[in-house]
Amino acid sequence: MDASVVYADLNLARTQEPKQASPPAPPADSCRCPRWHRLALKLSCVGLILLVLTVIGLSVLGKGIQENKTKATVEKCTVKVSESSTKATESPVQLTCPKDWLPHREICIQFSQEDGVWKEGLSDCAGKGATLLLIQDEEELRFIKDLIKERGNSFWIGLNYSLPDNHWRWINGSTLSSDVLKITGETKRNSCVAVSKNNLVSEDCHSENKWICQKKLKRL
Repeated sequence: MDASVVYADLNLARTQEPKQASPPAPPADSCRCPRWHRLALKLSCVGLILLVLTVIGLSVLGKGIQENKTKATVEKCTVKVSESSTKATESPVQLTCPKDWLPHREICIQFSQEDGVWKEGLSDCAGKGATLLLIQDEEELRFIKDLIKERGNSFWIGLNYSLPDNHWRWINGSTLSSDVLKITGETKRNSCVAVSKNNLVSEDCHSENKWICQKKLKRL
């Protein structure tokens, strides 16, 4: 009897024990993402932020470079303008001949008033900082002939017969080109050339003629 009561009481006590509450179920619309998905999302966000910062940095850097280029260009233009202004304000270089000298091409020429042998003409020109005339071509020869027509006479030029090589040489050491200038008269030792209104003539260097000097144009 007592044993039956005790067993019934135990069963009643077990059946009356409160059940443990189970954890609440998550809402139906809640996201159940795996953990690695969340990590990937965070890394993507960080990467996007870094990309935005990089773009901003490059934009600022490019703007700075462009400003430096613009500044350099402006400075360069300023220098050129300054140089141009300086050159414009400077007086242009003018070339002229001394008094009693005639300009021709890049030289000045002078016809002597006195007569003398070839060496006297050579010495007189040297004393004026000049040389006896060196005729370059037929055009210059025609120019000299036209001037001689107004003066008459014959004039020594810087050409003589050189021995022992037997060549006509200018006083600057160059050899006469027979294709350019033709010389008439006898060619022999101590021969020098004088120019007349008609041609170039070989004469004895001890003959007396006037002479023509030449010098470079003078800067003002």
